[in-house]
Amino acid sequence: MSGLSDRTFRNPLTTVRENPRYHWVGLVIACLLGLVAATAHWLGLVVGGALVGLLAADVKRAVLSGIGFGLLVILVWAGLLTLAGSLGKMMAMAEFSLFPVGIALGLAILGSLVRGVFP
Repeated sequence: MSGLSDRTFRNPLTTVRENPRYHWVGLVIACLLGLVAATAHWLGLVVGGALVGLLAADVKRAVLSGIGFGLLVILVWAGLLTLAGSLGKMMAMAEFSLFPVGIALGLAILGSLVRGVFP
């Protein structure tokens, strides 16, 4: 008997995790989707962290990917504040300006921990 029964099913997520070319393309797509989701709602930070975390090989790399996504969000946010001309005002608020930074990093890391649930 030939056909589909002779082939073993390979999880597409495993292919993306193991092939460097697919992995980088997947990370770019996950980051873009996460940034779009984060502009709509703060839970988009968790979604973006989860998307980049799912592409990681293990939980440690997932957390590092979550940190990277959080830093990307902070850079985009700082760029938007610069374009609006309000980065200086934001930085003048001292401790309050660190609050959004902590939220972006914390929620992205929280989302990336989904990698431990889906091996």
